[in-house]
Amino acid sequence: MSIWRQSKFFEVHNLETVLAVAEAGSFRKAGELLGIGQSAVTRRIQKLEDMLGVSMFERNTTGARLTLAGQNFADRLRLLSIEYLDMMCAAQSAGTAGNGQLRMGLTASISRGTLREVIAKFQTRHANVVLSFTEADLGELMTSLSHRSIDVVGAVGEPISQYGDMMLLTRAPLYIAVGDDHPLAQRRCVEWSDVAAMTFLVSADVIGPTIHDYIIRKFSDFGRQASIEVQRMRREGLINLVGLGLGISLVCEQWCGVRYPNVVFVPLMENGKAETIPFSLTWRPENDNPALRRFLSLAREVAKADAAFSAPWQIPDRLP
Repeated sequence: MSIWRQSKFFEVHNLETVLAVAEAGSFRKAGELLGIGQSAVTRRIQKLEDMLGVSMFERNTTGARLTLAGQNFADRLRLLSIEYLDMMCAAQSAGTAGNGQLRMGLTASISRGTLREVIAKFQTRHANVVLSFTEADLGELMTSLSHRSIDVVGAVGEPISQYGDMMLLTRAPLYIAVGDDHPLAQRRCVEWSDVAAMTFLVSADVIGPTIHDYIIRKFSDFGRQASIEVQRMRREGLINLVGLGLGISLVCEQWCGVRYPNVVFVPLMENGKAETIPFSLTWRPENDNPALRRFLSLAREVAKADAAFSAPWQIPDRLP
């Protein structure tokens, strides 16, 4: 028989009564604390003593005093009650994302943009939640998502339904990264036609293939072939190559929060409107992590506000 099946005979109110009598030093005063009569206190204590086969208290005319066995029992019971309260508080706190962990997979930087705003607000509201991040290519992140080693994926691109539940968080403005001595460096904005003859540098790692395919599709709309060089470098190394004048690069807003030597970011326009790329969140619907639920609720709140106040026809700021 398990300990839980044995312990069902120890009714909670009987245990509570032991502590009340121990603290009050009297059956009568314990009854007043518990809001019951002295006779009910006596019955509860007797029932527990009969179950254990030992006396909990020495009774006398002046009150009740714990026996040695009773003292040991009460001390352990008090520790147990403290642990029980801690357990209940921990469960309630986890239910409101007051603690726990949120594991996020990323294919993009969080130096700037809507996702950074969501994370910053979440951290403020739920400071006890441990945030952990993994940067990898989309395929690796989706595998981790399926195996529940991460909770949510933030990635450039439209939501992909076969991976789970998803939401469009924002449409991030696109920029052309150029060297500060490049002919386009002083422009307020550029269009695809302005960069049609230029060489794009694309990373072979993480988000590179997505950007590569995006450039190919855009140039095919113009009936032209893009000039692309794939470098086996991460985003930071690639932008440093831009600063050395070895080419230009297409970046979304998330990467523009960091300053790079001799590099400026010029907003990209199309047909007079800011060119944007979707940025989405994906998660598994069966994931019941309370921290994830609070994070997604906040993300929807921020996404709604972002959509309400964004004006796609405005030119984004030119960034150094």
